[in-house]
Amino acid sequence: MSNKGFVATTVNPFGDIENQTACFQSWKRAGYSVKTFNASKEADLLLKNGFNNQDIVLLNENDTTYAKNSKYLPKVRPIIEQLAESNQDVIITNSDIFALHAIPLTGVLKSLAPSFAITRREVLSLSTVNPRDNEFYRGGLDLFFLSAESLQQLKREFQNCEAADSMAFGVPGWDYLMGALIEQRLNGQICDGPIVAHQYHKNTYSGLDSFDIYARDIAKLLSLENADPYWVANEYAHRIDELCKANVQVRSSLQSFYHPNGSSKLEDASGVSAISLRDVSNVLNNADVRKLKQVIHKVQTENDWGLANQFIPGCFVRTPPLTSKLFTLWNFLLLPEQQNQRYSDQYPEGNLHGVAIQNCMKLPENQRDSAIFDVFAAELVNYNIFNTRLFDYLVWSCTNNTQIDILERIKACIGVA
Repeated sequence: MSNKGFVATTVNPFGDIENQTACFQSWKRAGYSVKTFNASKEADLLLKNGFNNQDIVLLNENDTTYAKNSKYLPKVRPIIEQLAESNQDVIITNSDIFALHAIPLTGVLKSLAPSFAITRREVLSLSTVNPRDNEFYRGGLDLFFLSAESLQQLKREFQNCEAADSMAFGVPGWDYLMGALIEQRLNGQICDGPIVAHQYHKNTYSGLDSFDIYARDIAKLLSLENADPYWVANEYAHRIDELCKANVQVRSSLQSFYHPNGSSKLEDASGVSAISLRDVSNVLNNADVRKLKQVIHKVQTENDWGLANQFIPGCFVRTPPLTSKLFTLWNFLLLPEQQNQRYSDQYPEGNLHGVAIQNCMKLPENQRDSAIFDVFAAELVNYNIFNTRLFDYLVWSCTNNTQIDILERIKACIGVA
């Protein structure tokens, strides 16, 4: 198949190179010309891991963040300026994004809008992607389509952005600024991406230490009332969510191009089959048992309850959300590997527990209980902290006997009198 589109990415040789390679090859199979932009020292490592010279575009060291943090994270602006010289439509994407389509879609995207910022379909495993799953991660933007004309405009817009020279792959915040520029200056759209997937992994960064510079640009673009980084990040995350909901028709148009593109042939070495589930009040009758086991196994391997919050709703039908989450947590605690865990009620200095609870209390009443459970479960699973006050709150918020029964079983697993 002849190449009808160009994809720019940046493979990190110090990351999960196997997964990134699978994603890189998926774009090739879909018919794109795909290149990874890297400094020469990283390129040498990529060549040792199966990439060839034709796959790599070399960057000067000063076009990376090396002078600032001794890491060769590629800066966005030099890549945009180089791509703009080619006078072609391009896709810019993170290196762990898999193409779930089998033909180049730059022409399709251009027929819908001159530019796009796209979320990702979040999956537990690339080998078990289900086209009916609609688990989209809207906390960030992972793919950008820019027509040749939009590239030129973006190049000009960077001149007015304080953060233009700080934007770099792997640095939280640059994707939000790109999204704001696309929707506010490039006549583009933000929507979900049913034709790309990301295999869930725990975030490798924390906090918003470098987001303040992006926040000022985003606040200016959207005429926000202040530029506090946490406030702007929260506001723009909500904006992504709302725009994706508004653009569901665009998502449906893209969904028609879904294709597994070899994902089903990837090896899945998970230990899902070894997990056995216990039942109470026939909750399992309304569960996708295979997927639920996948969720529990992934929580165990990642030591991260955050993924459960995202995937549990898709495991159950006709089951109250809180019941589903309690049931999943209980079965997770029943794993043999969890039997000897020790729990504490002490929080480390500088923790964000208070902030998390304050955010929960700001939510509408019908969302509050579930959010408080998410905090309780995340602290329990991720940090082995058992908060008795949150537990008591959950008991009082129960709406049926099944929820109370499961909470009693959870308490028994933890070994608290």
